[in-house]
Amino acid sequence: MYSSRSPRSIAELDKLFRSGDHVCHFFRSAADLSEILVPYFKVGLERNELCVWATSHPYGKNRAVSELRAAMSDFDRRSAAGQIQIFDHDEWYGKHAVMSTAEKIQCWLSQKNAAVALGYVGLRCSGNTSFLDERTWEEFLVYERAVNEAFKDQPIIGLCSYGLDACSADAVADVMHCHQFGLAKGRGRWRLIDVRSQDHNTSTATEHGSFTPSGWQGGLRWLIEDQLAIYIGAYPERITLKGGHVHLSESLANNLGPLFNELVINAAKYGALSSTQGKLLVQWRVVVNGSRTLHIKWSERGISSLTIPNNIGLGTQLIAGTLQNYTRVFDGMECTFDLTMDARSLEVWLPFK
Repeated sequence: MYSSRSPRSIAELDKLFRSGDHVCHFFRSAADLSEILVPYFKVGLERNELCVWATSHPYGKNRAVSELRAAMSDFDRRSAAGQIQIFDHDEWYGKHAVMSTAEKIQCWLSQKNAAVALGYVGLRCSGNTSFLDERTWEEFLVYERAVNEAFKDQPIIGLCSYGLDACSADAVADVMHCHQFGLAKGRGRWRLIDVRSQDHNTSTATEHGSFTPSGWQGGLRWLIEDQLAIYIGAYPERITLKGGHVHLSESLANNLGPLFNELVINAAKYGALSSTQGKLLVQWRVVVNGSRTLHIKWSERGISSLTIPNNIGLGTQLIAGTLQNYTRVFDGMECTFDLTMDARSLEVWLPFK
């Protein structure tokens, strides 16, 4: 599953990265690349890491050098010493395109070994995937999955940049599941999204924490927005959330998280988010009739051809048994369910509009 948080600053976000992390970064513009990559490498240099930056359109080598130099007074000294190496597209990908996946992985591990031998604490790297097309896409995902495994428990941090305008919703989901974390921008804020499952039918906790952050104080809208974070950033006009403020206890949030995760994945692979014309509407309200019941309705429309998944995912299997009035109708795609709220969940009721 995915969980996310919005750091107060890029510097705070970078503190969440650890050795062995493999992160995907979704961008729309050169400015998006600058906002993340300049501080990303600045922190790496300050931490005494060896840095390798492979640039590509729309943020090339000259701009990268210029902006990192402006951010660090001693950039030229570090560059001359070889602590950071910045390549343009032709320099980097022209050399590495002919390598097999195994050779590319070994190249990264060799650079890590060389960095440690020179006295650096590890390797920090980044590449821009703007060069990918339909012919090279699947092969590159194989490479990304191999990188994800190879970097674990190594003094390496990798950040891979993907252009949102070139990615379908299904492609975004595939990219996320080749990485441990994702960075996406929505409503002007960057979110760090924790990929909790490496396939669509299992969910496991990572060392970075449980599904909900410690001291959870979030609401239902927050939970839904986090599950949809990348897609809201990519297709804001196609996703509508309607409902009043509903505070969720940590236990209630943990119950709902896997189900929303499965709904998002299915929407990206089979439903409204897989179609350029598809629209998603999520509505909720609290019904007070002796007890407080949370009623949620998930509706997808504009689906040209709906593929019904052969298997019911783990999220549905675990949650459907605990929900009241759970229905899932494949007409377009609609899912409604009720959930009794515990005494710690406070809410302001607002009807569907």
